[in-house]
Amino acid sequence: MAVRIIRGMEDLVASGSQLVWSMAHQTLRSWYNSGLMPCRRFLDAWFTIGKCYQMTEGRQCQVHLLDDRKLELLVQPKLLSRELLDLVASHFTLKEKEYFGLSYIDDTGQNNWLQLDRKVLDHDFSKTSGPLELKFLVRFYIEKITYLKDNATVELFFLNAKSLVFNGTIEVESENVFKLAAFALQEAKGEYTSTEAARSHLKQFPVLPTRVLQEHPSLNYCEDKVIEHYKKLKGLTRGQAIVQYLALAESLPTYGVHYYQVKDKQGLPWWLGVSYKGIGQYDLQDKLKPRKYRGPALRLGLANFGLGLIFTQSGSSHEWCCRNHVSPQQVGGEGADSPPGVSKRAKNL
Repeated sequence: MAVRIIRGMEDLVASGSQLVWSMAHQTLRSWYNSGLMPCRRFLDAWFTIGKCYQMTEGRQCQVHLLDDRKLELLVQPKLLSRELLDLVASHFTLKEKEYFGLSYIDDTGQNNWLQLDRKVLDHDFSKTSGPLELKFLVRFYIEKITYLKDNATVELFFLNAKSLVFNGTIEVESENVFKLAAFALQEAKGEYTSTEAARSHLKQFPVLPTRVLQEHPSLNYCEDKVIEHYKKLKGLTRGQAIVQYLALAESLPTYGVHYYQVKDKQGLPWWLGVSYKGIGQYDLQDKLKPRKYRGPALRLGLANFGLGLIFTQSGSSHEWCCRNHVSPQQVGGEGADSPPGVSKRAKNL
C-alpha cells in the first residue's frame, strides 16, 4: 500500500510544482520519524533526488549593491538578465537604469557583465560551489554627471566612484585622495566640528586606500591631511559635496575606464582600456598613458582596431564585454545593451 502511495507521489512530483515536492518531502520525513518507513536507503535516495530537483528550479544568488546592502534571491532558469537588472534597480527606484549593469568574476579572475538579452544562468560563472556573486555597478560612464536627469542616478555614480577609489581601481595621487575623502566626510557627516570627531569618522569610512596609507608615515598623518581639506568645506551642502567629489573624480585619467588583460601576437601581456572616450593599449605597469589609442569616432570593431591584440582564455566572452562597454553615442551605432542618448539637462541634488 505504502509503495503505491510513493509511486503516486513520484508521478505528481515529476509533473507538478515545487509545492507538490515540498509536501511529498515533508510527508516522507514524518513517516520515517514515525517508524512507518524503515527503508533508510530509499529515503536517502529520495532526499538526494529532491536536492537535485530543487537545484534545477534555480540557483541562489547574492547581489552586492552600491550602498553596501546585499540582495539574496533564487534565480530561476528562465530569468533574463534584463529582468534581474530591473529587479535590482527597483530597490533604488532607479529611473536611469540603462547606465548600470550586473558584473561577475569568472574562473580566470576577469570581470564580466551579464548580457541583458541572455538568461542569467546561461553565463560562464565560476565553477565554485555556493551562491552566485554579482555586483551592481556603473557600466556606462558619461563625460559629466550634469548630463544625468535623476538625483538617485547621481548618488549611485558617487557611491560607485567612492568604492573604486578605495579599492584602487581608480588610480589617484595622494593629495587628490585626501581631497576626495574630505568631500566624502562632508557628504556623510556635514561640516567639520572637531578633529576628534573627524578622526573617528575617517576610521569608520572606507575612503583611504591601502596604497596611500603605505606611502605615508602613519594613519594620523593621512587623517591630518584629510581634516585640513575638510575644514575648508564649511558651508558646502551635501549635494554640492557629491557634485564636487564627482567633478574631481571625472578629471582623473583612469576614471570611467574598464581594463582587460590581453596579449599581443607575440604573447606579451597588456591592458586594454575601454571607455566612452575610446580604446587604449596600456603597459601592465602603467594604466595612465596608453601606448596606442583610438578615439570615439571609431566604430568599435577589434579587427579594425589596429593594435594586433588577442584575448586571453575565454576570448569571445571578453570581446563581447569590451564591445558593450562603449555607448552608441561614442561609436556611432546602437546596441541592445547600450544606453540611449544622454540628455544634457543638468539637475542639482
